[in-house]
Amino acid sequence: MKASDVYDLLTQEYTLVMATTPSDFEIVKKIREEVYAFKYGKPLEFLESIGLLFDKDDKQSFIYLLQHKATQEYIGTVRAFFMNKNTPSKKLPLQQTVTDQRVFSYLVNLPIIEISRGALYRKILPHHTYTDLQLRTMLTYGLMVATRLNMFLYPPKRVFSIMEPSLHRILKRQNVNFEPISDPVDSYGTLRIPYAIERTKLLKETEENMGQITRHYLKKLCENPEPFWEFIDNNPYLERSDIELERICKLFKEHGEDVDLSLLLGEEDALSPS
Repeated sequence: MKASDVYDLLTQEYTLVMATTPSDFEIVKKIREEVYAFKYGKPLEFLESIGLLFDKDDKQSFIYLLQHKATQEYIGTVRAFFMNKNTPSKKLPLQQTVTDQRVFSYLVNLPIIEISRGALYRKILPHHTYTDLQLRTMLTYGLMVATRLNMFLYPPKRVFSIMEPSLHRILKRQNVNFEPISDPVDSYGTLRIPYAIERTKLLKETEENMGQITRHYLKKLCENPEPFWEFIDNNPYLERSDIELERICKLFKEHGEDVDLSLLLGEEDALSPS
């Protein structure tokens, strides 16, 4: 699967949207309902009661949607839960199921994020070129790109996730090299493993496959930043000074769309040549 194919699919046929309004959050909930009701074989009332469809952690998160442009249908979602010195919750969502004390040693330097609640509709419009498996794999990359955007806009020290080994294998094919930080645990009846990775390591290793798509969406955000800033201003745990968007937009103006990764990361995170 060529990087150019993934780029065309995820920018021309599908688009990434940040959820910022109550109606957006209802769409997020609807996608989770469709995916999780089938996955876990439980009624929606039960999923609602345990917070799987929408919970307090969603209010402490950046949430993204994946939309099919031609039909305007939203078919996927993912969230980046964040912890900083202002957030009321100082526990990652994965700590609801992971009790291994080794995990706590990774949670010292804030801010940090956890990628979670990834959901992709089971039935997606067939593609004229790609098989269902190929399409779903590429759309999974799209959700990963959404969280990659977040790592530029609100830079964490470290990134966490708890996922099934099968998803980990899919991501590793695109150089998303999370490392396990604890033993496998049962999470909602599914075997999952807690993972972590340093932000700069993840961004450097995924640059070849995801860099161009990331720049596309960062530049798009620079062209229409008002809804994003409104979301930041309405979030009690974030300040405009926490966000790197203005600096990134300035870099696009100065260097064009091919601005170097080290510049996007910021001077303190500048990556030395390979």
